[in-house]
Amino acid sequence: MSLTLNSGKSGARFRKKLIAQTVATSLAAASFTAFAAEQNEPEEDINDVIVVTAQKRVQNVMKVPVTVGSVSSDTIEESGSILLKDIDKFIPGFDFSEGSMTQAGVTIRGISSPNISVGQDPSSATFFDDVYMPRAAQNVLFSDMQRIEVLKGPQGTLFGKNAAMGVVNMIPNAPQEDFEGFVKGTFGTDNLVRIEGMINFELVEDVYVRANFLTNEQDGFIENVARPEWNEGTKIWDIGAENHDAARVAIKWQVSDRTDVTFSYDWDDLDQAPPMAIGLSPYAYDENPGDGVPGNFNPFPDKVENDLRNGQEGRDMTAYTLKVNHEFDQYWSMKLVSSYREWQTVNRGEEDGTADITRYLDTSNNEDSNIFYNELQFNYTGDKLSYVGGFTYSKEDVWQESEINVTTDTVARLVTQDLNGQVKQVVGGQVLSGLEQAGLLAMTGGDVDAAAAIYACNLQGAPDPTACIGQISFSDVVDQAYADSGLEMDHLWNADEWANVLSAFGMDASAGFVAATGDLTYDLAAQMFGEPRIFGPSFGGMFWSENFVNTGEFTSYGVYSDFDYQFTDKWNAFFGLRYTRDDKKFTWEITETEFAQERPGVTNILFPAVPMFGAEDSWNELTGRIGTGYQINDDHMVFASYATGYKAGGYDSLNISSAAQPFEPEEVNNLEIGYKGVLADSLRTTLAFYHTILDGRQRSVESKPPGQNQALPTVVNEDLELNGVEITLEWEIVDGMVFGAVTDYRETDQDSEAFYNAVGELIPAMTISGESSVNYTLTYDWMMDIGLGDTRLHIDYVFAENTRVFEVGQPAFVEDIPNYFDDRKDLNARISWASEDEDWELAIWGKNLLDNRYVEGSLGGRTADVLGTPYVTVNRGLEAGVEVKYGF
Repeated sequence: MSLTLNSGKSGARFRKKLIAQTVATSLAAASFTAFAAEQNEPEEDINDVIVVTAQKRVQNVMKVPVTVGSVSSDTIEESGSILLKDIDKFIPGFDFSEGSMTQAGVTIRGISSPNISVGQDPSSATFFDDVYMPRAAQNVLFSDMQRIEVLKGPQGTLFGKNAAMGVVNMIPNAPQEDFEGFVKGTFGTDNLVRIEGMINFELVEDVYVRANFLTNEQDGFIENVARPEWNEGTKIWDIGAENHDAARVAIKWQVSDRTDVTFSYDWDDLDQAPPMAIGLSPYAYDENPGDGVPGNFNPFPDKVENDLRNGQEGRDMTAYTLKVNHEFDQYWSMKLVSSYREWQTVNRGEEDGTADITRYLDTSNNEDSNIFYNELQFNYTGDKLSYVGGFTYSKEDVWQESEINVTTDTVARLVTQDLNGQVKQVVGGQVLSGLEQAGLLAMTGGDVDAAAAIYACNLQGAPDPTACIGQISFSDVVDQAYADSGLEMDHLWNADEWANVLSAFGMDASAGFVAATGDLTYDLAAQMFGEPRIFGPSFGGMFWSENFVNTGEFTSYGVYSDFDYQFTDKWNAFFGLRYTRDDKKFTWEITETEFAQERPGVTNILFPAVPMFGAEDSWNELTGRIGTGYQINDDHMVFASYATGYKAGGYDSLNISSAAQPFEPEEVNNLEIGYKGVLADSLRTTLAFYHTILDGRQRSVESKPPGQNQALPTVVNEDLELNGVEITLEWEIVDGMVFGAVTDYRETDQDSEAFYNAVGELIPAMTISGESSVNYTLTYDWMMDIGLGDTRLHIDYVFAENTRVFEVGQPAFVEDIPNYFDDRKDLNARISWASEDEDWELAIWGKNLLDNRYVEGSLGGRTADVLGTPYVTVNRGLEAGVEVKYGF
C-alpha cells in the first residue's frame, strides 16, 4: 500500500474522503444553526466573557488574537473528567495519551515527544498554577480546577521552556473570601469509587484557606490469573486497576489592596496496576484450549496470565509553591512564582504478555527527580500599550534507573538461539565440504550458490541440474539441511535436544545421561566454548537484571519581553522575543548482572556493562513572535501571527552514543491566520489555519539494531511540514441549550532517517507526503427547569481517525490484529439534577456507551522478535454509574 496520498487515484480518493468528513461536520453544524436561528431567538448573548491568561494577561478568549482552547470547570464536571486525557476531546488539535500515567505525553497538532528518557524534554510544555511540570509530573488529577487552557503553536516567547508546539495550562481555584465547600461521591462499573471534597474559608482577617482532595479507585477489567511463586505475599493486579489520590492546600494572605501572597502544598500518590500487556502469541494464556489454536490472538480477552514480578505503577509527588502579586500603581504590576517539586516513580511493566518462564521479560522505569522553578514577571497596562516581561530560572536534578529483568530460563533460551546459530554454521560447513568433494565447486568456478543449486536439483532428480541456478541459493540448501538434521533446539534444557547437539559437536551423550548428570554436560560445554553463559537447569527460576542508570543536572535561564500596542479601537499588533539557555550534564552506566555472583565469569547478554561516564552541553536560542488582530466589530475579529519555537537538545538515556552526538534542538516555525466571532447572535466560532515547519523532531521508536539482543526505545530524527485547519463551534439554540462541534484536519509531509524497527528490520530513510487525519467532537448541553431544581443533560460524541497506517517501520503482523486500525467512535452522556438551593446534586453518567473496543497506543513489540511475544493495550469498554454531591 502506498503511503503517498498526494499522488494516484486511491490517494486522491482517500484525501477527498477526509476533507469531506471535516467540511461535512462544519457545514452540518452551520446549516443546523441557520435553520434553528430562524426558529428560536436566544434570550442571552452567547459572547459572555470567558477569561483566559493565554498571553499572561486576563483577557476574553474571543478577543485574544491567538489560537487558544479553554475547558471550563462546568465542562470538567459535566463530562466527569479528572485527567487531561478526559478533556482533550473538547480542544481541536490536542491529544493526551491514555497509556502510562507516569510516562504519558502531550500531543499538539500531531506532534508528541519521547516520554521515557529523563535526558530529553517534551515538545509541548505543561504548567500547573503557573509552574512548569516536567515529564513524569504532568499527569495530575483535576481536583477543584478552575479551567484548562491549551495554546497551539510555538509559545516560546511567553512560556519559554520547551513550548515549541504549544502549552497546556492548568489553573486551579485560588483561595477567596467567601465560605464554600462540597463533598462528592462517584460510583460506577468495575467497583469505581471516587470521593472528592473541598472547603474554602477565612482563617483570620485577610487570610483565606482553600483545601481539596480527590481519591479515585477502580478494579481492573481483565482478570489476571497468574500465580507465580515469586509473587507470594505481593499484590497480583488485574489489568487496568486504578488507585490514585491527590490533595492540595493553599493559603492566601491579602497583605494590602495591592499585594497578596499565596502559599500552596500539593500532594499526589499513585499506586496502581502496571501498564497493561495483552499477549498476542502462541505462548499467551489460552482461554479456548480446545479450539486447536494455541495461545491467544484476541486483544480483548476476559483473562490473561501475566507473571510480572512486583508489578506496579507508582508515583509519590509533593510540591511547594509561593506566589506574590503586587501592583505598583495603576499601570505597573509584578508577579513572583517560586516552586519546588519532587517525585519518585516506579513503572514496572510486563513485556511479554505470557506466563512462560522461558519467555519472561519485564522493564521498570524508576525515577527520583526534583525541579526548582522560578519566574519574576512584570506587567504594564496603558491606554495603548500592554507589556509583559520577565525572567525564568529552573534547576532540575534527575536520577533514572531503567531496569531490564529476565529469568535465567529466558537467558538459557537466548543462549539456545546463539547455539542454534553456531550449529547451523557447522551444518553449513558440512554442506560446503560436500559440494567440494562432489566436484561441484570446481565445476562452477567456486560459485557456491550455483554449486548448491546443482546439488539440490540432483537430489530432486531434475533432468537438467543447471536449470536451478539462480533459483536456489547456498543459504537455502543450508537451511534445508539444518532443518533435516533435527539439531535445532527450542531450549537447551530439553534433554533430547541437548543430547543431539552434543553429538553434533563430538560429545557422545544420550538424553538419559544428560538428565541423570544435571549440570555436568552444560558445564563441559561451557568450558569447550569458553562461554559461562551456558549453564544447566539447576539455575532455573532465578532473575537476571541489566540496568541503565542515568543522572542529570539541567539548568535553564530565560529572559523575555512581549509588547501589545493598540493602534486604533479595532486594530492591535504584538511583538515579543525570548532568549533561552539550557545547560545539561548527564551520565550513563550499564550495570553488570548480579547473576555473575552465582555464575562466575558470566557477563551481560542483552547489553555490555559500561562503567559510569558523562557528557555535558549547552544550547541557546532566540525565539519570538509577531502578529496582529483586527476587531471588525464587537462580534467579529480576524488575526494573524508568525512565531518560532525551540525545544532544548538533550540525551537519550538508553543510547550511550548520544553522549558524543546529543540531540539537536527542535526548531519550529509557525504561520497562522484565524477568525473568531459570534454569528447570528448565537454561534460562537473560532477558525484557524496554520502552516508549521518542524526541524529535528525527536520521535521514539522500538529499535533492535544488529548486535543488540533486545529492542529498546530509541530516538530517531524527522523533519516535518504541517498544514491544518481547526474549527470550534458553539451554538446556543435557545437559552440553556447549547450545541458544540470541534474538528481538525491536518496534512503532514515527513522526512525520516533510517532506523531498525522492533524486529530488527532496517527501515530506510524515506519521504512520506500527504499523511492526513481528521477528528471531531460533537457536544450537546441542555439545562432544564422542571420546577424542583435544575436538570442538566450533557452528551458528547467523539470521532478520532486512526493514523497507524502512516506509522513508519511497523512489523507486518500488525495487519492481523483485530481492531488495530479502527477509527475511534465514543458516545458519552451525563444527566444531573440539582436542588433549588443547589445544596444537592444527583447524576447518572455513562462513558463509551457504544461499548466500542480499541487497541490503544502502539504495539508492544519489544519482545516480538527475540521471544515471539508481542502485546497490545486496550480500552476499558462501557462504563456507567451514579454521582452524589452535597455543597455547603
